[in-house]
Amino acid sequence: MSTRTSRTSRTSRISGRSRTLTAMAPIVAAVLAGGLLTAGQASAAPIVGTVSFNGKVTCKNAFPAPNNSVPTRVSLDSDEDDGSGPTNNPVNRRASFGPISIDTPLDSPFSLSVEVTCKAPGKQPQTFTRTVQLDSLTEGDTVPLNIK
Repeated sequence: MSTRTSRTSRTSRISGRSRTLTAMAPIVAAVLAGGLLTAGQASAAPIVGTVSFNGKVTCKNAFPAPNNSVPTRVSLDSDEDDGSGPTNNPVNRRASFGPISIDTPLDSPFSLSVEVTCKAPGKQPQTFTRTVQLDSLTEGDTVPLNIK
């Protein structure tokens, strides 16, 4: 005995499957797109680690007058973290600073913003900012910076 399927019942079964797949297509597309967006964002985040900075700063080129302004504080900003500290032994418009430890991107280029506060006797403190391009740092590095 053979079973015959009418052409109309076969067509309705195929149409039913097509409607089900058509209805699921936006859901499947949303799930796939969400997975791709999430994967793209996760891989774009830089690796971050702690790096120390130290060096010398001067107010000479930033503030030609008065001649007796000295650097009193250094602030650093890596967009991942910021930190600041006083200068050590400011004399003749020069001073050393650090170490100042902050979190920075590792193994990728970034801009470090360095703000130096200078003070002349009897005057309000003034600041100047320098941007330093850095790349390929490693966790625990100590980076020397000389800022004029």
